[in-house]
Amino acid sequence: MKYVRVLQWSADADSITLQMLGEDDSTQSFQLGKECAASAAGALASELAKSGAEGIEQQFIRPKGLQTGKTGRNEPVLFMTLEGGVELPLVFQPEALPLLIAELEKLRGVLQPGSDVRWM
Repeated sequence: MKYVRVLQWSADADSITLQMLGEDDSTQSFQLGKECAASAAGALASELAKSGAEGIEQQFIRPKGLQTGKTGRNEPVLFMTLEGGVELPLVFQPEALPLLIAELEKLRGVLQPGSDVRWM
């Protein structure tokens, strides 16, 4: 079965549930334990790269909006709003915030004419 779109998703304390639309217009639901969510996202991105998708463009995430916040544990959060309105929250350790800011400043410099882009 090939799934062509996520119709709905939800999360509770233990799992994430996805309802997917199949190319035959059927719907299926499946659950992932929250412990698996990051690994599953990484595996999906890796498999997409192997699937013959042309170029690195298929692996980029292009947020349509950004917002900052903090968790209940006072950790800095960067919310990236993706196409379709889904938010991807990136949580950082408070002590990592100066490094994040420094890296973003370097990124600003890379965008200046004449600078070299370095891929890692």
